[in-house]
Amino acid sequence: MTVTRRHLIALAGSLLLAAVLAGIALYRIETGLHRGKGSTGAANATAESNAAISPKDQAEALHFVIAADREMYCKAFLATRSADSASQEPPAAEKIRTPDCPSIAFREAAESVQVKGADFSYALRSLTPVGRRNGPQTELEQTGMAFLASHPDENYYGEEMLGGRHYFTAVYPDIPAEAACVECHNRVSPSIPRRHQVGEILGGIVIRVPLED
Repeated sequence: MTVTRRHLIALAGSLLLAAVLAGIALYRIETGLHRGKGSTGAANATAESNAAISPKDQAEALHFVIAADREMYCKAFLATRSADSASQEPPAAEKIRTPDCPSIAFREAAESVQVKGADFSYALRSLTPVGRRNGPQTELEQTGMAFLASHPDENYYGEEMLGGRHYFTAVYPDIPAEAACVECHNRVSPSIPRRHQVGEILGGIVIRVPLED
């Protein structure tokens, strides 16, 4: 049976939810009240405990899983592209649809998780986005991305009210998995005057955890 992009995205969403639950539990057991390095936002982000784990710890655990999933997908995507360019068309029984660009797959997986009813949300943002929808969408995202631009080794934390709901929001640097990721970003966004270099962040992963039921 041919594996389609829809199957890949649905499977990724289901695996992510399962991995997140396990990751949160493991993270809580191994690190206790660990907070990680980084900066707090204007609200000082001193979020109180939300049930058995604090909103910040939830965001940290989610980031571990999401960032690892993104890195592995990027590497698989590049490997697939490399294999396709170096070989002939594979036999029908082994054929699988070429996966989407990592940023598109990331967005579709995030949307799939929301459709499945997840209380948290996550998104990919950049100050130099290839598409407008990947640019900062809120004041906190803009502030957080600006902070990461000058503090690429730190995270940014804050609180915001969206749609009448209070959220703890964390912004983590998005570091390309391979040099090819930077080259592709520069190639498909010619309107951006500044070229990114290998080792620089391309943007940030924004994770939101509700502070109330």
